[in-house]
Amino acid sequence: MSRPKKPPRLVLKRYKDRSPTWVIRDGQKTRSTGCGEAELSRAEEKLAEYFGQKYQAPGQSAAREIYVAEILATYTTEYAATTARPDIIAWCSENLLTFWGEKKLIEVRAVTCREYASWRTKQNVSSQTARRDLEVLRAAIKYYHSEYTLDSVPVVTLPAKSPPRDRWLTRDELAALLYAAWRNPNHHHVARFILMGVYTGTRSKAILGLTWLPQVNGGWIDLEQGVMHRSGSAQRRTKKRQPPVRLPQRLIPHLRRWREHDQKHGITHVVHYNGKPVIKLRRSWVAVRTKAGLEKDVVAHTLRHTAATWLMQAGVDIFQAAGFLGMTTRTLENVYGHHHPDFQQAAADSFSYRIGR
Repeated sequence: MSRPKKPPRLVLKRYKDRSPTWVIRDGQKTRSTGCGEAELSRAEEKLAEYFGQKYQAPGQSAAREIYVAEILATYTTEYAATTARPDIIAWCSENLLTFWGEKKLIEVRAVTCREYASWRTKQNVSSQTARRDLEVLRAAIKYYHSEYTLDSVPVVTLPAKSPPRDRWLTRDELAALLYAAWRNPNHHHVARFILMGVYTGTRSKAILGLTWLPQVNGGWIDLEQGVMHRSGSAQRRTKKRQPPVRLPQRLIPHLRRWREHDQKHGITHVVHYNGKPVIKLRRSWVAVRTKAGLEKDVVAHTLRHTAATWLMQAGVDIFQAAGFLGMTTRTLENVYGHHHPDFQQAAADSFSYRIGR
């Protein structure tokens, strides 16, 4: 039996004589998006359009007859275009197809889900990556059933969810990280990223997309009003909240200095490397972290954890802190609440009276 074709996906194609370009790979065919390496958001929109153009209505509804590949193809072609990250769905689907593509839907059981998780972790990925893949499979099955009514709906068994990370930086650790970034001219963009992350608690992707002037497809800095807009007006709203945030006074002098420098050189992005936008921190983050003497558990997202922890340690009202971080009060309280000076204080004080003699 021939292997089912993988769904369309974005691939960064590199050339010897010109800049890299995002292309859509669909089987043996490729189609250029016309988007450069720094234009990932626009390339994702092109991929979403391509999904819509390739749509073909499914015909099967019997779990014993339909292949998992058909379920995934329907999900990517019909639904992916409505999401903020169709490329993530395509990437997870590609992994799923390698294992599930020749299997019938009826074969989705707890034992095969565990086999998939084991197979994925042997590829040097975490169990949480396998869980993310299986979440896409579960969503695809749910979508197909809602639209075409399967005669039976299998249950997708997920690996256990990891507890939330609680790694945050002390002020000495942050100082070491900043010093390691500033002392190397090639890592000044990392220093900017660190300051933006720890002072605003903003997610990495939003920080890297910030510009000095208003834009509709990303966030921007309004120094006159003292506000950072984490997202643009045309960006799709997702569960990962990105509300505007008031700029802390300690960060504003840095921003004014950076803007003055960048405007002289015609640079648009707040975090840049040699004037060009930074898509993702990879080797530079590892180099700075190593130089600072910190362990591998200090990742870019640790800056957001640090901001949340420091806000709680300072005794900031939980509603104010949650709004500042773009986080639900429930998440803030569950993950970081124990750092607050009032954490369970009333309960602890209730034992202040003398028990017995």
